[in-house]
Amino acid sequence: MLICKNIILKTILNTRNSLLKIPKNSLLILICILIGISAGFSAFLLKSTLHFIHQFIQIVKDKNILNLLLFALPIIGIYITLMYLNVFHKKDFKKGVSPILYAIKNKSARIEYAHTYGHVISSALTVGFGGSAGFEAPIVATGSAIGSNFARFFNFNYEDRILLLAAGAAAGISAIFNAPIAGVLFSVEVLLVGISVSAFIPLLISSATGAVVSKILFQEKLFVLITNEWHLKALPIYIILGVIAGLYSVFIIRQNIKISTFFNRINNVWIRATIGGLILSSFIFIFPSLYGEGYFLIQTVFNNENVYLLNNTLFTNNSNYFFISMILLIIVKLYASSITMAVGGNGGIFAPTLFMGGFLGFLISDAISNSGLIHLNVINFTVAGMAGVLSGVIKIPLTAVFLIAEITGGYALLVPLMIVSTTSYFISSYFENKSIYLKELEKQI
Repeated sequence: MLICKNIILKTILNTRNSLLKIPKNSLLILICILIGISAGFSAFLLKSTLHFIHQFIQIVKDKNILNLLLFALPIIGIYITLMYLNVFHKKDFKKGVSPILYAIKNKSARIEYAHTYGHVISSALTVGFGGSAGFEAPIVATGSAIGSNFARFFNFNYEDRILLLAAGAAAGISAIFNAPIAGVLFSVEVLLVGISVSAFIPLLISSATGAVVSKILFQEKLFVLITNEWHLKALPIYIILGVIAGLYSVFIIRQNIKISTFFNRINNVWIRATIGGLILSSFIFIFPSLYGEGYFLIQTVFNNENVYLLNNTLFTNNSNYFFISMILLIIVKLYASSITMAVGGNGGIFAPTLFMGGFLGFLISDAISNSGLIHLNVINFTVAGMAGVLSGVIKIPLTAVFLIAEITGGYALLVPLMIVSTTSYFISSYFENKSIYLKELEKQI
């Protein structure tokens, strides 16, 4: 066994030494392809695990038992996540995007090897068992760790380590959403400052490779959208949506920090997980659509099946309170996602912001249409709302525009997306000039 290990190690080192003889620019391109492939496989593993867990849950057909499962599974998921992290990652295992920013700022862009797989496993456990979060932050952390460790293995300098770290993040976003342009823009807006034009090439290569791998392994589209136009008469309403999305983004940022601070005061991680898990499970019991990412409910709007939005909730038979129920759903989603991450779960804020933004746009357009003032396309406003809240919370207006366009296929809505995204960004930045990632980073410094 020891002989085999030595042979493998020697082969790896010889391969590295051979590759180091390649001109630097060519080596960078080759490594970016490898990073993209690795990040693509990681995204595939996350999606496949989520699909497997959901299939397992669907085996239980009885509605009452299923509701009991919806109450129990989120707590179980958080417990299992904590146990996994305590057993296999005894060191302080930081989650989210803020540790990546911290690594760039204070650690010479070095991320521990354990992060290349730890986020995949822990986030699959959290979200798969019902944690109200997304896979985006875990896959960004995974991709960044892959890029950082490739750079360390080939002894690249600090500037190149940052570039490869960002390339990994771009590949992760690209693979999980099948959105290569958004992957590049995310790295530029969040991780890189003062990037040169030449640096875009490694990012583009890594992001494109991640998208190709994801498309080969997992061909299912995130959203199917049927829309081909927007009307100029709706322009003032898009501006209003942008303003409201910006203000709601401020509320999301501040409440997220407050919830995180509140639970951090509970020193015992198991008591923290129990309290938070019970609250989270109660929310999901009332609104089953809060289970996991919740993207399927947005697709319900895209399918013009709005009558089914409150199915299997406690408000199913209360159509007279539809508007109030949907407002409550948006607000509860904020607390469900914040609690998921605050009590030990591993997940991202992307999916919750898309969920909240989508239904914010839906509610505003639906209310105005029902008032008789003007008829609005609620699907278009759902899409625009997704971009608005994402832009306001994470301060990524360009990424928000192109991500939503790529995942929905709504390129015809680029102008409304730009209007809502930039309006939300400026309104949010006026009251909170730092993104939710930078707010979390401040707590670590």
